[in-house]
Amino acid sequence: MAPKARFATVHLLRFPEITMPDQLALSSYPEGSMSWKIGPGGPVGPDGRRLPSDIWGAVGLFAEFAEAQIAFRNKEAFMPYLPGVVESWHVLLQPLRHQGECNYIQRETPGELFEVSREVCGGPLAVVTTAGYRSGFEANMDRVVAFRHKVDHVAAWMKELDGCFVSRAFTPHTVGYDGFTVSVWRSEEDMLTASYRAGVHRGYIDGHKAFSDFDRSSFTRFRILESSGSWNGANPVAAV
Repeated sequence: MAPKARFATVHLLRFPEITMPDQLALSSYPEGSMSWKIGPGGPVGPDGRRLPSDIWGAVGLFAEFAEAQIAFRNKEAFMPYLPGVVESWHVLLQPLRHQGECNYIQRETPGELFEVSREVCGGPLAVVTTAGYRSGFEANMDRVVAFRHKVDHVAAWMKELDGCFVSRAFTPHTVGYDGFTVSVWRSEEDMLTASYRAGVHRGYIDGHKAFSDFDRSSFTRFRILESSGSWNGANPVAAV
């Protein structure tokens, strides 16, 4: 049976200017992590990948809480570029619901990522989604580009909703791994209303059933265990 993670960390970074991958020391990763993916959140380029940006995002997967907590608290050890950011926000997460497939743990055989907890959220929560393609997808890059434009449309729409604190999309800088989105919500009710009732997101979900925008996807809902730093000048969940 393929291994599964039980905890995660998410990191949002804002640099003072558009930052290229070769400007960052990206070979480091959290000790003990099962997966570490980091990439830019720029607009979609002609090849379907996201262009360089001043905003980058990262997600780490961990089997044990101790390893995840060490990574959360000692992030400078594997992100030596942190002192150069304008601001950054970091969360330690426990998965409560997970479904779908992703290639973050086993690149050649995508599968489920998380073993979920029976804990109840009862407060602000984070959601990470992924979407990817089977080998040979390059033959229809228009499909990839069109879908990622839809992702950006949803992210922009969600950011304007009451109850959504963060909504961003990223592509790992290492070619071949699934793209991911990060959103943070005041409550489960706010998230469910935005995701599944009438609106931009629900419209695209219904459209995907008629015309497949991607070959695989995953959805994970997380309880926020710890948070630090700021985003847009404040810790998004500090006052909730």
